[in-house]
Amino acid sequence: MRAAAVHEALARVNFERDVAMLTERVAARLNLVVHSRDYPILDVTVQHTRPVRLRFQGDSFDELPPLVTILHLDGTAHRGPFPPGGVFNAGPHSKHGGPFVCMRGSRDYHTHHLEDAWSNYRGQDGMGIVGIFMQLASVWRKGT
Repeated sequence: MRAAAVHEALARVNFERDVAMLTERVAARLNLVVHSRDYPILDVTVQHTRPVRLRFQGDSFDELPPLVTILHLDGTAHRGPFPPGGVFNAGPHSKHGGPFVCMRGSRDYHTHHLEDAWSNYRGQDGMGIVGIFMQLASVWRKGT
């Protein structure tokens, strides 16, 4: 088996193990709408006074942290103005444009803040895809 195939197989196992914790029952209790939890994408809307939809790409999880994309509620990527606040940066991001998440555990954070390596957090409690999502959902709900 090629090394890339081994890495993808491991990423799939890590991703599926982690997102299995976000069951329909848990999502309903937390007022979340799960649009996708199929490898490599976790796509969830945080229902709130001001809802937000976040897509986590876990294609290399947990060798790399997930790539977090802020979406419109219809699933299209934000490219225009987005209200900044805390870890939700209005952007534009230097590599992919648009708003982005700048928080430990997100790929954009760790590729920008090289002094704070993903290896410092990888494997810690709360630093899986669902744990990072729950942190962002909490920040969003407190900030809006």
